[in-house]
Amino acid sequence: MADVPSSSAAPSPGRALAFLAHRWPTLAGLAAAAFSVMDEQDGRGQALVVFLAALIYLGTAVVDRPGVVWILFGAAVAGVTVVRVVGAELWTVLVAGAVAVTVLSLVSDLPRRHRLAAVQIPLMVVFGAAALVGLALDPVLGAWLVAVALIGHAVQDVIVWRANKVVARSLAEFCAVLDFTLGIAIIVLQFT
Repeated sequence: MADVPSSSAAPSPGRALAFLAHRWPTLAGLAAAAFSVMDEQDGRGQALVVFLAALIYLGTAVVDRPGVVWILFGAAVAGVTVVRVVGAELWTVLVAGAVAVTVLSLVSDLPRRHRLAAVQIPLMVVFGAAALVGLALDPVLGAWLVAVALIGHAVQDVIVWRANKVVARSLAEFCAVLDFTLGIAIIVLQFT
């Protein structure tokens, strides 16, 4: 009788590598979260993540091409870097950009498209407002608001991932892991 491999046998290194390669958005989200909290003081600094996530989702919904989301993500990271290097007021630029994209979304056909795409308009307003208010509050309340907004956006990421609409699944997975991990990390920071 030939030996039959048992199902409880340890996975081969090739299988483990294949699994990790398939879950690269999760790994990237964890790495980004770790990098983001390395010098975090009170959690409010992560308001930028909430704001950009909502803005990138809305921008992707406007163009109605889920694969464009990674280009918008890269453009957002590059744009924030340039604004900081130039010394311009980051939040003024971000709010102006969000207002422009929101107005564009309202005059486009986005409000008449499927619900998950159309809801990106009010979600930009809600998550954007939460980020801005979180920055304005005292450090403890602001951190809690940012943490709740991050976890709320992680829920949205999971919904979008499951529906496979609005943004590419890889970005939704990356963003869900990043948002949830940052939200939990901020909460943990409040108790230390």
